[in-house]
Order: sequence, then C-alpha cells, then structure tokens
Amino acid sequence: MLIAPLDASDDEALAGWHAAYLAADTAGRDHATPWMLPEMRADFLGERTGEQFLPFAGYVDGQVVSDGLVVLHRKENLDIASLKVWTHPSRRGVGYGSAMLEHVTEVARDAGRTVLSTEVAVPFDGPADGAGHPDADFIVRRGFAFDIGDVVRVLDLPADRDRLRELSAQAAPYHTDYTLRRFLGPVPDDILAQFGELIGSLMTEAPSGELARDGETMDEERIRADERVFEASGRTKYTTVAVAPDGDVVAYSELVVPRHDPLHVYQWGTLVRPAHRGHRLGLATKAHNLLWLQQEEPGPATLVTMNAEVNGHMIGVNEALGFRPVERLAEFAKRLG
Repeated sequence: MLIAPLDASDDEALAGWHAAYLAADTAGRDHATPWMLPEMRADFLGERTGEQFLPFAGYVDGQVVSDGLVVLHRKENLDIASLKVWTHPSRRGVGYGSAMLEHVTEVARDAGRTVLSTEVAVPFDGPADGAGHPDADFIVRRGFAFDIGDVVRVLDLPADRDRLRELSAQAAPYHTDYTLRRFLGPVPDDILAQFGELIGSLMTEAPSGELARDGETMDEERIRADERVFEASGRTKYTTVAVAPDGDVVAYSELVVPRHDPLHVYQWGTLVRPAHRGHRLGLATKAHNLLWLQQEEPGPATLVTMNAEVNGHMIGVNEALGFRPVERLAEFAKRLG
C-alpha cells in the first residue's frame, strides 16, 4: 500500500478518500453520522487558527483502501494528537489499517506529540470500553488504553412542543434574574469575548477521563476563522445563551443544521459556568434553542447528541427532553515512548 498526503483541493482524490471513509464509517452502524463530502472539503481546506488537519490516503492499484487523519492543536494541548484510521470494509484483514495507523503515529511523533487519542464507535448494548468489538480490539492490540466512555443519544424531530414548553416553564423560576438571548450563525460582536471564554472552558469543564486537557483559547481570530469554515461546510448554527444580571454570558447551547445532511441535526456544546449552576440554565438554553429551531425548520430529522457516560446531570437533562441511547463511543489514549 502506498500512503500519501491527501490533496483536498483535488476533487477526484478527495472523492476517493471520502468514498473509502464513508464505507468504513457506516459499516455495521445504524446510527452513523459521517461527514458529507462538502463538509470534509471545507474542514480540510479551511484556514483554521486553532487546529491543523492532516489527511492521508492509502492506495492499492490506484484505489483508496485506507484513510488516515491527524488533527494537531496549534494553541494548546500541544502534546496531544487526535488520530483516526478507516479501512474500506472490503479490504480489511490484510494489514492496511495497521500500516496506516503506524504512519499517522509517526506523523504525530514527528510533530512533537507524545500522547495519541482516538475513539471507536461500538454498540450500545456492549461494554463501555467496546471490548470484543473488532475495532476496539484492534486499537487495544496496538497499545491504546481505554480512557472514557461516551453515549450517543437521538431525539426524533419535531419533538413534542408542549413538553418543551413545560420543561421551560418548570425551569423558569430558577433563573428569573437571567436573560436568554439567541443568535443565528456568527457570534455577535458585543458578546464575542465572553462567549469565547465560555466555550473555551468546555474542554476542561466536561468530563474527559484521565487524559488531561488544557482549556482552549477562543479569541476573535479563532472564532471568526472557525465560522468561515463552518459557513463553507454548509452548516447553520442556532445558539441560545444565558446572560447574568451583570451582563456576563454564563451558559450556552448550540444546535447545528447541516445542509448536506438533511436527515440529521446535531446538538453541539452545552455548558453552564460553575458559579451559575443550580439555576437550570442548561435545561433552559437547550429547550429554548430546540423550540426556536423547530419554529424555523419544522421538518423531520434526527437530533444527535453525545455525553460522557459519567456526566449524569446532562444525561438527565437529555432524557427529560426525550433523547434515547443508541450507540457508544469509546475513547482511547496512548503515550508514546
């Protein structure tokens, strides 16, 4: 197998890469949520200031049989590289995935990274670490150790509006001094700095297992660069924030609508600053955001979210909204010697 960097500006090369990725990512999964080709093009070609995407293709007789991806943080977590490897289902079992994993590992090592992280999708009715699943066993045999388990949950849209209004009304007495504000697309200039501080803390506030991570520096340059990539990918973001009496942005929830994947909607980050917890702001921002989304985009879709299995509070919020579990994501890490 010949492994080479992917030129994402080459439409034919990217199409071949995406075809192998799509076949591998969806094989045996009823609730897979793969990137669509235009989304992948935007991510790979976009000029981000916070991350660098390094995709690789493995060729046999001119056909892509295995894909690799290295994601390097540029501003924080400079010891960590996130890796993914996909091998076309029809070409598994002959060493292509192993060769690609070795290649992306060396790319990460050459970039000065000492810790590798990856994740594996496994059935919900199996163990949190995916033991017994071929993909999880593959990564464990190559020196990765289980770090934390996540659960993927889905909610059929449109959700019950009366239930959402009821949950909002139940939460309202707990945050009478706070104001809910919403925006579509880019973050408004007047709250950009505060919003950046809030979303930058998600990496440290959300459960992350034993792998220590730094908070992210989400300054104006980085946020605006990410927004340009986001727009190019064809995705629309609905955001609701909670504003404290002193004007500080203290909670948020995001929903993402992908134009190239019309059957799905994605629940992205939801976070409340520690000093402002206990006011049911997580539930309030989520319910408010979902009611707004359904008002603007009432068509049927599947809303997808993911939480660490140990994040009992947010799981409780999602279950109150009607989400049901469908799959696990097992996160693994490996320290390079």
